[in-house]
Amino acid sequence: MTAAPSSRWRVLTWNLRGSAHPNIELVAEVIEGYAPHVVALQEVQRRQARKLAKRLGWKRQWTRKHHPFTPLVWWRSEGVAVLSPHPLSHVVHTTISPGVSTWVFRHRVLLAVTVTRGDAAVRVYDTHLSSTDTDERIAQARRVTDIVVQEGPPVAVVVGDLNTHPNDLIEIVREFHPAGVRDPGGDSSNPAIAPYQRLDMVLVPEDAVVTDQHTPEGGERWAALSDHVPVLVEFEIASSATS
Repeated sequence: MTAAPSSRWRVLTWNLRGSAHPNIELVAEVIEGYAPHVVALQEVQRRQARKLAKRLGWKRQWTRKHHPFTPLVWWRSEGVAVLSPHPLSHVVHTTISPGVSTWVFRHRVLLAVTVTRGDAAVRVYDTHLSSTDTDERIAQARRVTDIVVQEGPPVAVVVGDLNTHPNDLIEIVREFHPAGVRDPGGDSSNPAIAPYQRLDMVLVPEDAVVTDQHTPEGGERWAALSDHVPVLVEFEIASSATS
């Protein structure tokens, strides 16, 4: 019997801390060095996502997480973004913190985008969970999972800054299991100067074979770009499952 052909994906997630005005040229160089098929960003301003996509020659989708403190600087609103050199389609963005004003940093969102390469496709769910409360993180993770389950195919990849703490990492990740994704493990990603917290993750399809992972060790170079370092996961899944 001939084995089913596989589809290889390289997915990178990175909290850019857009309010600190990261050097987009240097960010682009880092991304190019990793050669990902898709990048999920958090805490990125619309104009930063636009500038980065233009520099890379990629497609982009962005949605606002919350407004700045005053309408006079509306352009400083931060959100989440998905970028890829491949076609992006079926874009959905929604709140996962109902009842929380968009003028409050506790407001959280989900951006879902289908990325298509040839006859293979994955559904990327980019999010940034609560930084202040475990119960909020759990509730938001459940809402993301509910959306993934409701949408169905294609294969799901959940990425982003999950803000997990050592005492709730396993519990938070478990909330995503009904969505058909798992945590492949990984290294700490925050703070960038000397990471000791594992906040940023790429949750891969449960039947995926992880073929590569990379998270920088941190240092001054990385801290100059953001307070997080990027996280890359490469995995393979059966092509028939991605269409």
